[in-house]
Amino acid sequence: MNREHFFFHDLSQFPIVTARHGGAPEGYSATWIREMEMLVENPQSFVMVVPDMRQEAGHADRKAMIEWQTANMPRLKARCRAFIAVEGDADALDKMRKRGEKMTRTFGVPFLAVATTGQATQCARELLGQAGPGGFVVN
Repeated sequence: MNREHFFFHDLSQFPIVTARHGGAPEGYSATWIREMEMLVENPQSFVMVVPDMRQEAGHADRKAMIEWQTANMPRLKARCRAFIAVEGDADALDKMRKRGEKMTRTFGVPFLAVATTGQATQCARELLGQAGPGGFVVN
């Protein structure tokens, strides 16, 4: 998988994939879908970290991405170990965690929320089996 073919997903720490949708232009869903196709076609499992959950996609982009996710959920579940949202605001984090519990039950893929990118990295490494005894500590 060529990392240079990705714009909306940072693969520099693959198999930890960081979404970077903030400030995406209208109509970006086609590129996002192409990138997701490459991720699920790759044989290696990954964890998706989403640091900008407050960034809203336009209606047409959001609809296209949700349709792709719904149609491809079995493929996504086979490759993606979890989605991890990063939210620094305590109240928003609590709401996101509650929403994540519902999404986990609905889709069968863990939807987690943590307060910092360091926690997201630590959690992703543990989910990918990269943690040693007692967990993986990230500075």
